[in-house]
Amino acid sequence: MLHRFSNPREGYQTLNQVTHFGDEDLEVLPRRTKHNQTLSVWLLTITIACTILDFSMIVWDRFLRVDLRSASTSDELLPFQNPYLNLEILYKDPDFKSSTHEPIINNAPVIAQVSNRERQKIFPPFQHYRSVEQSRAPIYERRLIVTQEFESIAQFRVLDFGMENCSLSLTVPPRNSTEDLLYTDLGDSVILDVWSLPARHKLDLYNLSWSKLPRPRVHIGYMNASYGNTYRMPSFQCKSQSYQTFAVSCSSPGCLVNVTGKDMGPSGLYMYQSQTI
Repeated sequence: MLHRFSNPREGYQTLNQVTHFGDEDLEVLPRRTKHNQTLSVWLLTITIACTILDFSMIVWDRFLRVDLRSASTSDELLPFQNPYLNLEILYKDPDFKSSTHEPIINNAPVIAQVSNRERQKIFPPFQHYRSVEQSRAPIYERRLIVTQEFESIAQFRVLDFGMENCSLSLTVPPRNSTEDLLYTDLGDSVILDVWSLPARHKLDLYNLSWSKLPRPRVHIGYMNASYGNTYRMPSFQCKSQSYQTFAVSCSSPGCLVNVTGKDMGPSGLYMYQSQTI
């Protein structure tokens, strides 16, 4: 016969809920508390550091990066370091005999065009390409384009030491051997104005407009462009490694000039350098 309990809880024994701590537990407890506090401090420090880092990146992206770009632009204004060290001292020695050198044909890397009507607009320099297998390669050509609206901008860096007598020159092939175009309302001979620009650092000719041209410009003379002839302007002293920048514009009414300089020889617009030592 099964014995039944009158109270349903009579068949269970309650657990002893009193916790007894030994001496070892009491010694470990302060160390655990200190460890937890140290961990909390480190977590808080890492959180604050990450927050500061995120905020710094936002500030750098919004403000400081603009200043870095400005600084890189100002670096372009630094003077070019002359690689010809102490050559001036060497050539001042009266007993030193210098050798004779042929004149140098100094071609501009590129000739840019700007518009005196659309003064904010940038016109990419003309670039001719040729097919090479399945791709295209640029052809080294310098195109002098001058109209009543467009001027051409050319910049040269003076080459070598002791070749510091410079002259801006223009060579046009004979009419029957070229696709170059010369035209004015008065005939085939075109008078061009030549200006010197006060640019003592390298210009970005691929990002140039009329409004970005260095000022003030100085009129230094004229060039007479005609088929089958070379026109050389009066020479001037040009310091080695310096930048010489010119603007070429129309002087004749109804002017239209499209002359292409090719290869490395005297062709199109170039600077002629002769020996000075």
